[in-house]
Amino acid sequence: MPNRVQGYGRAPATVHCWSDDVPSQTFGSLDKALAYCKENIGDLPAIEVFVHCGQVPEPIISGDELEALMKRKRRSLI
Repeated sequence: MPNRVQGYGRAPATVHCWSDDVPSQTFGSLDKALAYCKENIGDLPAIEVFVHCGQVPEPIISGDELEALMKRKRRSLI
């Protein structure tokens, strides 16, 4: 897991789904966004998570990295 993910646990994040049927949702923390992804993964085809941490461009978490983060314990992100 890249070090760039460390410290993002409390940063606001948006879960974006490339399906027109599923609207994007913004959460108050990356932890909450990951929990949402994990709970709803069957209904979320082609998702990405945008981390709103002040970096330009914003970090985007997707694919294998997103899958690995959903498996990690919450406190390991903070």
